[in-house]
Amino acid sequence: MSEYRKKMFRGAKIEDCILDLIDMETELSKSLETTDKQERQMLLGMSKAIRLIVNRLVREFDYPVGGGIVNTKLKEFISSIERRANEAQKQSSISMSDLLNKMYYDDIPDEAKEEIAKVPSIYQKGLWEGMALGYEKIIVDLQVILQSTENNKLVLLKINADKFEKLAHMFKEKLKEDEMDYRSGFMQGEMSAYTLIELEMKEIFSI
Repeated sequence: MSEYRKKMFRGAKIEDCILDLIDMETELSKSLETTDKQERQMLLGMSKAIRLIVNRLVREFDYPVGGGIVNTKLKEFISSIERRANEAQKQSSISMSDLLNKMYYDDIPDEAKEEIAKVPSIYQKGLWEGMALGYEKIIVDLQVILQSTENNKLVLLKINADKFEKLAHMFKEKLKEDEMDYRSGFMQGEMSAYTLIELEMKEIFSI
């Protein structure tokens, strides 16, 4: 697209469309929690399609990288992580087998069920609590970016995504596969939080 067309189409109407699409994706994500397996696949497909459209519009119409769209996406992202942190904290008091029984236990192979049963409850507790703490630390960092007056917030997001990747790598180096105590579970959980968020940040913000 030419520079002329980019500037001609850089207006409130296009931004309204982008923000509406982001809202639609958020509502779809909330619906995933209460749908059956077949409908969930359909909603995931719709969510991915909307995300592709949003990314294409932002890229094609040359929006400022530190503008309202980034702030809106960042607020939604932080809210999503807050929900995950709360859920992980709740699950720390539930055994893995009980948790899976409430979800899709019938879809899990028998071999996997046996492996789950062998996981010590203290390791499971550490896993969820480590994940919750990791999410909470990430939220603090992202809140700082949200409140920043920096024009190009994508630079700050990239710096933090790289930091989360390094932290995950650091935890991975310290982990010992044969240890199944609380400390190992906690480290595994915090590492998982950093890994998941780093990957999501790079996809959501195209960094």
